[in-house]
Amino acid sequence: MKKILCWMIVISSVLLYGCATDLKIKDHKASFLFDNAGTRVMNVLAYNVDDGYFNGVINRCAGNGDKVIYLYVGYNKGDGPGTTSFYVNDVFDSAVDGNKVNLMKSRMKAIRKKNLHIVAWVFADDNTGKVNFKDTEALKRCVKVAVDNFDEYVSEYVIALEADEYLSISQVDQLAIYLKSITKDKAIGVHQLMGRYNYSQLGSIDKHYHQYGFNKSTGFIDSQTKKVMGAVGKPVIAAEYDGSSDSVGAKARGDAAMGAGASGTGNGRN
Repeated sequence: MKKILCWMIVISSVLLYGCATDLKIKDHKASFLFDNAGTRVMNVLAYNVDDGYFNGVINRCAGNGDKVIYLYVGYNKGDGPGTTSFYVNDVFDSAVDGNKVNLMKSRMKAIRKKNLHIVAWVFADDNTGKVNFKDTEALKRCVKVAVDNFDEYVSEYVIALEADEYLSISQVDQLAIYLKSITKDKAIGVHQLMGRYNYSQLGSIDKHYHQYGFNKSTGFIDSQTKKVMGAVGKPVIAAEYDGSSDSVGAKARGDAAMGAGASGTGNGRN
């Protein structure tokens, strides 16, 4: 009876995703910025971004050889295009809008059918005045809504983009511990302001997503990667180093990061 059930689950999963159900990332290769940061891939779940834009961006990522995509799954109203929100009238920590949730789910399914692994970023910067970031319990409720609805499509999580701009190290620790308590065996990362990595030294954080700054030399990328790896003692994702992930410069920088020992890239590589 158990063998039949397992077989039925596998068949169902294949029909749902059109690909293997293993969510483990084996090659962390993403392109979350294009066009000198004019195209922001993380925003494609926004309900007021149309399907044509969504499909165009996803196809562009796949065309750049990506295996992973970064997506906002919690709340982003300040960093366009579009608004990523599952709340009624986009009021943070209010009632959940089922239609918005269903749209986000349908787009995640489409992304998984492209064999792109999803790294879910819960909070975005530039939301001051829209989110009370001092209310940690409200932030946890947002995390729970995201996990309850999207966890089956998600390979890994990142607490926030530029977390130290609006969250304390204690809050990041609390959010990471809480997230681990409601998900299973999924790496939790954090991203900080340019050059910073101290939040990733927390025991609750599994991976560091590093921001180098744009237009840096490949030598700087190499040395900075080695420095940060030594400081955090855990996998480092070279997440942000170029605004045009399909450019020659971006790919050279991504290659330099990988050559230095990074565990993945977020702005393209060869």
